[in-house]
Amino acid sequence: MKITLLNNYIKFGFFCFFVTATFSSCDKRFEDLNTNPNEPSSTFTSFLLSNAQKSMMDYTWDEWFNGRRGNQLAQYWSSNQYSNESRYSLRPTITNSYWSLFYANSLQDLQEIIRLNTDSPDDYVGFGKTANQIGIAKVLQTWLYQNMTDCWGPIPYSQALQGADYPNPKFDSQKDVYLGMISALNDAINNFDETDNSVQGDLIYGGDISMWKKFANSLKLRVALRMIETSESAAATTAATEAIASGVFTSNADNAVFSYLGGTPNNNPINEDYQTRNDFAASNIMVDVLDSLNDPRVGFYYAPAANSGNYVGEVYGLNEANAALTLNGDVSQRGSQVLSATAPGVYLDYAQVEFMLAECAERGISGAGSAGTHYSNGITASMNFWDENATLTTTDISNYIAQANVDYTTLINGGETWKQVIGKQKWIALYMQGIQGWTEYRRLDFGILQLPADGTLMGSGIPTRMIYPEDEQTLNATEYTNALSTLGGADDQDTKLWWDVN
Repeated sequence: MKITLLNNYIKFGFFCFFVTATFSSCDKRFEDLNTNPNEPSSTFTSFLLSNAQKSMMDYTWDEWFNGRRGNQLAQYWSSNQYSNESRYSLRPTITNSYWSLFYANSLQDLQEIIRLNTDSPDDYVGFGKTANQIGIAKVLQTWLYQNMTDCWGPIPYSQALQGADYPNPKFDSQKDVYLGMISALNDAINNFDETDNSVQGDLIYGGDISMWKKFANSLKLRVALRMIETSESAAATTAATEAIASGVFTSNADNAVFSYLGGTPNNNPINEDYQTRNDFAASNIMVDVLDSLNDPRVGFYYAPAANSGNYVGEVYGLNEANAALTLNGDVSQRGSQVLSATAPGVYLDYAQVEFMLAECAERGISGAGSAGTHYSNGITASMNFWDENATLTTTDISNYIAQANVDYTTLINGGETWKQVIGKQKWIALYMQGIQGWTEYRRLDFGILQLPADGTLMGSGIPTRMIYPEDEQTLNATEYTNALSTLGGADDQDTKLWWDVN
């Protein structure tokens, strides 16, 4: 439940506050005797970093923003009850809540790391080299900003997180947000010191700056490809070329993931939700595609239907009355790996990078290599990532890739476009990264996704964006109105984003 998760986040925040307050209110004589000149007594940036990393993954991976939005917009899951979201009636209260959580919690914690290290660098060097702390914060902010702008379009960016200076921040155009993200990533990449791995509180890479640089370059490549068919194609091509040359992910060992633990409040939020309810099942759209390809990942993603032993997807987009008619035992439920307490949350993975490199090769970007090779590498990386018990052999994977309906050359020679071929396998590999799967569908137009079986409740088709929070419409009305002119359309789910040019 949402309330349970929010209570967990609050507990985590109160813990950090309690520890910080405890250290900052010690007896003066104790401070005189035990003060480390390299560590401040007021704010631990290590706590800010840990809290930001956990909160931003919790919020984007949970049953609300990911389950009821991302994983259903990408048609990875179907609703077996409360199915209005699968028909694109997205609750305004959830939009309000998560917009606020993203800005006021995760992004603000990261901004405080940047502010403290900028204003008083000597006071915070005990938590890691200043440039590295700032660089990590900028990479993480960019990751979340990209998720947000790819959901809504124009968002507060240049004036965001500046408190009293801009109580009503403007909405930057998506073009300006994207150029700003490239600039932020360049700043991080250029200033990272890979000889210093002392950043504390890093739950992703343990302070390993060489890994953060790879993450930054891989994210830069993703940002670049999103904007490569816009008026900023030259800047995008330059950014993609630079990212490849500087070094992106080269194996699953590089994956940027958040590792959850076995117990509340540090278990995977999908697992936490599943302990009290089961609102989702496998989508027939995804199951049917996997079945048509003899794809072994179906067994990692889903469980066989209890009543038949077969993989059967729940029909996507049923109304609530029809959805209630389906017995849980008649359709495939989510797999045990997905529902595990320790299932990792993914920021960015190697499989996605390989599919991006395949696209770069097709676009003629320098240093990209062979499209077919990267395509095969992406499939292999995805299978190896999900195959926790190493049940698939190298031959199994090779045989899968060699099928006529999977082999890259065969499909291209058969008349499919590279966007269709790469997009389909990338969509499969992005399972559980719902916002990314939905975004790639909008960007690459590879087909596959279908309208809800019982029709849409909002909009004319598969949404191309989300509607802004009602709070912004009332509390930041002037800038909200300006945002609509920047968006170039109405505040509805049919208006296309800046990079969605097809």
